[in-house]
Amino acid sequence: MSGRRLRRGLVLLEVMVALVILALCGVGALELAHQSHVLVADAREWADAVAYAEDGMEVAKLGGDAKWAAGGEALPGGFRRRIVRRSLATGLSREEVIVTVFLPEGGQFDLHRLARIADDGSEQW
Repeated sequence: MSGRRLRRGLVLLEVMVALVILALCGVGALELAHQSHVLVADAREWADAVAYAEDGMEVAKLGGDAKWAAGGEALPGGFRRRIVRRSLATGLSREEVIVTVFLPEGGQFDLHRLARIADDGSEQW
């Protein structure tokens, strides 16, 4: 009779160990799913930042001076964009255009382009 009780105790212990192992595997799988979700959200945020920067460069090409405020322009989704122009050197007919997009979570993306200034003052990209 004591052998039977011992066997029942071992079966219960084996089941409990199996449940603990199964729970650890489940937690690992949930953590993996969570991390993949975070990576997708970050990739989407950076893709939006690049799109806003490219759009800002097009605004700069069209001469959108109103968008060049010091604090930047508010964009959907909590993004901000700032467009800066600066001459490279005196006597050179080139200027640098920098579009900076500030991400909602604190990062930033900078897009740099050079533009040539023609004799009549127009830009050539």
